[in-house]
Amino acid sequence: MSDNRTDYLLDINKVLGPELVKKLPRFAINFLKRRIHQDDINGCIMTAEHYKGVGFFDEALNHLNITFKIRGEENLDLSKRYLFVCNHPLGGPEALIIGSVFRRLYGDGFMVPVNHILANLKPLREFFVPVKVYSSRQSRELGGQIAEMFQSDRQVLVFPAGLCARKIKGKVTEMPWKKMFVTQAKRYERDVVPMHISGFNSKKFFFFTKLSMFLKLKFNIGMLFLVDELFKKSGEEFIITIGKPVPYTTFDKSKTDIQWAAEIQNQVKKLSEGNGCPPNM
Repeated sequence: MSDNRTDYLLDINKVLGPELVKKLPRFAINFLKRRIHQDDINGCIMTAEHYKGVGFFDEALNHLNITFKIRGEENLDLSKRYLFVCNHPLGGPEALIIGSVFRRLYGDGFMVPVNHILANLKPLREFFVPVKVYSSRQSRELGGQIAEMFQSDRQVLVFPAGLCARKIKGKVTEMPWKKMFVTQAKRYERDVVPMHISGFNSKKFFFFTKLSMFLKLKFNIGMLFLVDELFKKSGEEFIITIGKPVPYTTFDKSKTDIQWAAEIQNQVKKLSEGNGCPPNM
């Protein structure tokens, strides 16, 4: 199999599949190409010095002119295998920023479950495990590729909310965290590291998200604009805060897994103090 730069280019036609491409009118496909910034992403890939692998995290951030500061790095023992958990305010920048941080700390020794849109970013596919957020077969995925990830020696990062933050009653709000990370931390004996990243999406994203909820759609229309939201963050600086690791033995039977998940989520909210992020994030 060939391995050249063009193999890593994004192609919306391949993402959609031949059947869907036949059904959609050309203007709809062109609209999607613009929304996911296909030409911009491919331009980055074609001009990047490191067009694939761990080096592409920094290449992408440089291309977007996105910068960040780290707080709490001293809390980590670089010899340990962790399960990192982070809030999910944006949908794209946090994956690139955390990938850049992990590159410096762990080289290529980490993996991140992401939605299928990010999973199609070929230069980073070795670090991304695709998870179908709206699928009812989540447990089957955990029995396969996800389980392999937790069993590995790599660092693992998860976004327990599963979905990007929403605007509820006028406030940007992180969704309640799922218990999966608590269950897996105990099963695979990984201490949990809480992390927080600043930022939030635009009014347009929140509008389409709210519209999807109003129409009771299974698919969030706002997800079509996540890459667009990423490019809108050009020139911004983010703050990522790393908390103190929580031993997996902490998660005893005094609380249910979902209660422990809520407690860790509250710890992450406290990490936002002083980084300019809304307090409910």
